[in-house]
Amino acid sequence: MNIRTAVAADCARLAEIDAQSNPSAWSKKQFQSALNSRTDTVLVCEKNDVIQGFIVWQSVCGESELHLIAAAPECRRQGVASVLLERWFQTASSEALTRLFLEVRAANGAAQRLYRKYGFQECGRRKDYYPLANGREDAVLMEKIC
Repeated sequence: MNIRTAVAADCARLAEIDAQSNPSAWSKKQFQSALNSRTDTVLVCEKNDVIQGFIVWQSVCGESELHLIAAAPECRRQGVASVLLERWFQTASSEALTRLFLEVRAANGAAQRLYRKYGFQECGRRKDYYPLANGREDAVLMEKIC
């Protein structure tokens, strides 16, 4: 697997993967905005020149927050998310960041288990944060001290 910085030509594929993974998916324009931000990092994981997944984070004032991470449906459970998370951790270390943050849907137990495996701990909740077709869902806030 190859990890590289995303480019504008990737935005349509990133939006497609996110739409298959996220009920509140980002648009192509939102990915483009992240690419243009000086505080955001957008990386893709590809194999044989095919994007299998992506990660987006923002680093400000010694801390970093995960905005999005997703693997294409056909690439799930193949280590794509782990490789991308490990790159985030490597970057955090090289930039001497002190804390990493993320939020995850309360019902997404698989993602929460993955984050706990990498040392994240629950540090709070945002009630009714995520929209659902029939209501709203809490966000679980998680952090990792570097």
